[in-house]
Amino acid sequence: ELFDSDKSGQDNSDFKKCSPVSSPVNNEGRDLQPQQKRQLCSPEGHHAERSQASDDNAMTSRFTFGDEQLPKRIKLACSPFHPVKITKKTRIPGIEKAQKKLSLLKDCVEKSRKFSVLVVVLHPCHIKEIKMGRNTSCKVPLATVVVADQSDMRQKIVLWRAAAFLSLTVFPGDIILFTDVVVCENRWVGEMMLQSTFTTKLVNLGSCSAINLKEASHLVDSHLLQDLLTYVSAKHSPLQALPPRQSQSLDHIPHILLNRLKPNTLVHAVVRIINITVLIESTYSFKGEKQSKIILTVEQIKGQPYALVIWGDAASRYLQLQRKKDHIWEFKYLFVKDNPVSGVLELHTTPWSVLECLFDDDEKAEAFREKFERKVQESMKMTTLASHLEEKCSGIIQVKACVSKLSFTVASLSHGQLVFDGDTSLEHVFASLPLITYKGCAKCGHERETDDNEIYKQCPTCLPSNQVKIFYRPAVMTVEEGDYEISVRVGSELMEKMFLNIPAEWLKKAVGPSSDTTYGMLVADLCHTLLTDSKASYLLTIRSHFVLDENSFPLEKDFQLLEFHLDL
Repeated sequence: ELFDSDKSGQDNSDFKKCSPVSSPVNNEGRDLQPQQKRQLCSPEGHHAERSQASDDNAMTSRFTFGDEQLPKRIKLACSPFHPVKITKKTRIPGIEKAQKKLSLLKDCVEKSRKFSVLVVVLHPCHIKEIKMGRNTSCKVPLATVVVADQSDMRQKIVLWRAAAFLSLTVFPGDIILFTDVVVCENRWVGEMMLQSTFTTKLVNLGSCSAINLKEASHLVDSHLLQDLLTYVSAKHSPLQALPPRQSQSLDHIPHILLNRLKPNTLVHAVVRIINITVLIESTYSFKGEKQSKIILTVEQIKGQPYALVIWGDAASRYLQLQRKKDHIWEFKYLFVKDNPVSGVLELHTTPWSVLECLFDDDEKAEAFREKFERKVQESMKMTTLASHLEEKCSGIIQVKACVSKLSFTVASLSHGQLVFDGDTSLEHVFASLPLITYKGCAKCGHERETDDNEIYKQCPTCLPSNQVKIFYRPAVMTVEEGDYEISVRVGSELMEKMFLNIPAEWLKKAVGPSSDTTYGMLVADLCHTLLTDSKASYLLTIRSHFVLDENSFPLEKDFQLLEFHLDL
């Protein structure tokens, strides 16, 4: 889970003022120099200074670069990086001192002093959050890296708070220089470990199979490095057989096709949001508060959905994502990883991710439609109701028409039908809103019945999932064009889209903190306008199906709404 927990555990006043930073160097000799208030380091060794410009419609970032040297004690920031070539004149602050005092792991026993160690990474672990002190809401990030060196000793290095994010920059087989770590004891298991301090730095020299001794000689003693590589070759030879990682520059992140995703890479993607799911029972701590996991269903090619998980600060865009569902969005700096349960590749936002809803005339949106939706549009036939009913051909069509009636099946009513038309008052539509919604299985949408104790019965096909969600009831919409009309089936999802993507569970919710207007009032007004505005025309994508007899007389006719747009 990639999320910024920088403010999760601020019970320590010193941590508010300072945090460990790192200056990784890869095998190409690139340095990560601290440039901003907070910084996150990458294995490829880039750095950048990021300044944010607030924008309600689009989160945009402007990057500037420089070689200014900032104070040691600075916080980690969720910022992209820019490559800087190391020369003999370019030195990492604090490293020259460290390379003269490198210690073997077996000699790190004294608790009162700081050590600098040159080690090989055996395996890192995921970032966790743990509770600190009596205040259960106070949590801090924590990660552990298991390392070894030529003294043939394995050791755990515990990275706290901001330094925990440094574990994202290391992989098995990497040669790492840790500075200013101290000895600590895990009293629960009686194990001695090393842990980070506020001045800890991390330098990634690269993979043990591809490290350049000459380029690393000005950072660490070449004899010590050679001894470590010899030890790795003799005792941990499988690490040298690991395939080389492809280096990524954050200045050249590609806009990826979803069907060509590769794990553990950063990508940009232009996608269309199909659905939004909020997992109420799946929560995590962010900045001291519980936050629900948000999963977007996105796609480029019709019918090929992918999951995009929203974390941290990006989750604050939920309302805009909900309102702009079915629109084309651009997501930058997404991390691709395997789902630990299904093994399917997923996209995850990172602390420096950028989310932007594209206008219809944006070049990227036009390119998206040209590449992924043009063939679908060409396969559709633009027609009129009169000609389509005369041709009696099954398929997908597009028509421009108006809506004259909405019919809902409501079992609780004596006649079983609730009908809205042009003569229905706005007040009646608003009062009837509870009747056009139902509570169903959050996974499949099937209506959930209750037993005698008013407890919802399980949905047998979706067990063990037992979440309940409020949906709009499916409806039958009467569509008119001239003297012709047809009855079109409309599903729950498209009913929500017709109501500007306002979820059914929001109907009683106020639009603003100090507003008396509820979302239910907006939905009632939208529904009333839909039926009474005779001048409004809508572009409808409909799947039609005809069953004809031997004389081409229609025995059955079925029409299902696929897309709904206001005809501009």
